[in-house]
Amino acid sequence: MADNTGRPWLDLDVRTLIDGKAEGITRKAIAASLTTNRTDKAIERKWERVRASILNGESPFASGEIVDLAELEMAMENTPGDKPDHFSAEGMEMIEEGNTLHIDSRSKRIKTLDDLIEQCEIDLDEWLIERHVINKWEVGAKFGPKGAEEFVVKPLFQVKVWLVKRRPVAVEPVVSPVYITVARERIESTNRLVNGLLHALILPDPQVGFHKSLRTGKLTPFHDRAALDVALQIANDYKFDKTIWLGDILDLAEFTDKFIRSPNYYWSTQPAAIEAKWWMTKFRDADPAGEHYALEGNHDKRLVDHMLKHFKEVYGLRSVDQMDLPPMMTIPRILALHDIDVEWIKDYPNGEVWINDKLACEHGAMARAKSGATVSAMVVDAQVSRIFGHTHRLEMASKTIFDKSGGRPVEVWSMGCLCRVDGRVPGVKARQNWQQAVGFVEYLETGEHTITPIKIAGGRAIFRGKIYEARDRLDDLREDTAGEEKMDWNW
Repeated sequence: MADNTGRPWLDLDVRTLIDGKAEGITRKAIAASLTTNRTDKAIERKWERVRASILNGESPFASGEIVDLAELEMAMENTPGDKPDHFSAEGMEMIEEGNTLHIDSRSKRIKTLDDLIEQCEIDLDEWLIERHVINKWEVGAKFGPKGAEEFVVKPLFQVKVWLVKRRPVAVEPVVSPVYITVARERIESTNRLVNGLLHALILPDPQVGFHKSLRTGKLTPFHDRAALDVALQIANDYKFDKTIWLGDILDLAEFTDKFIRSPNYYWSTQPAAIEAKWWMTKFRDADPAGEHYALEGNHDKRLVDHMLKHFKEVYGLRSVDQMDLPPMMTIPRILALHDIDVEWIKDYPNGEVWINDKLACEHGAMARAKSGATVSAMVVDAQVSRIFGHTHRLEMASKTIFDKSGGRPVEVWSMGCLCRVDGRVPGVKARQNWQQAVGFVEYLETGEHTITPIKIAGGRAIFRGKIYEARDRLDDLREDTAGEEKMDWNW
């Protein structure tokens, strides 16, 4: 087909035009790639005819080759103002790179994560869902004869999911260690590398919550974002087989009966839940293949206690379309822990997570006034080593239990907290004897373990030769939690 200059367009040039539009390059760059000199206007006129042919199911090539609509969709997305009213950007993209898989579906039919997994025939024994996003918008289309068209609006759904392989494989190029053989004197070594060494990260008492200004609506956090970010950087630096939140994920000041509730705590639970989920998702992303647990603490239990006292009729109530999920008015359901694969350990104060046969974690129910008094009291009856939160102090007491096989050491650790220690957290007094820390545990399945506290102060920590310094994550938090409605929580 020739343009108005009489020079025919070769199929090679038509292909160059379509590819150029799909890649979003300029008309000038497309012109430079053609076999015949063309003006910008000539290129645009040809593009209009090519586009019309593809939309009508006709071939823009002399050879009769039909162009896939997906190519036209890509070209239109990269060309401002090109998308006509009746064109809906539907399609699916799957990108597998090494041990990761990303799927992006835009469809009227695929509306949920389960729909997408079924359509793509994803084997969940092979792949682990890391995170997913679902969006919905309206798409308009015109139907009917010219001049009497009817405009119809239908919903279009975008479902995106990121997956990682449960059993990662080596990705080329594989980097191997260098081995050097040196003749040396025979030395009997008492230190050997032990196979099967595992790691656990212990995250104590963030108490995510807010004081809300009655004048401006400004939310001032009880949790310490700087301490949480330092902990997150440590999580990103090491592979943890277990990540354990020691409880008091939320503060829930507006649900307590322990003291008179200030109006400054009203309507603060929703933003607290949103930010808590944001941090827990960040830690899950740091170790997508590890086991993640969250223990119920006494602050988390405030919600259930309040419900039983004032609104027991809704206790245990579940959504009828998700009966397999926890009841609606519970922390694991409010935080939607099921979609980041975090196991909720309820039944405070009895809930516990065992790291191995000789080390367990709990939230804790005892708190003595003097430093060291709590762990000293707990170690008396301890038969295995234990790590707990609750007191917000960094303390340790140990003893040795003797049996027929000899002496066996037992340690009891209070692992501090990740909430603020400057008096902002509601309590009896402003100047609290609290310390911030996280726990780093190296262990074997046989029961051996080493517990190392990592102290955090002023948004800084030192561990294994590295200085960790907190980053300002407020902009990331705002961007990630705004949602389709562009909510501003006045963090």
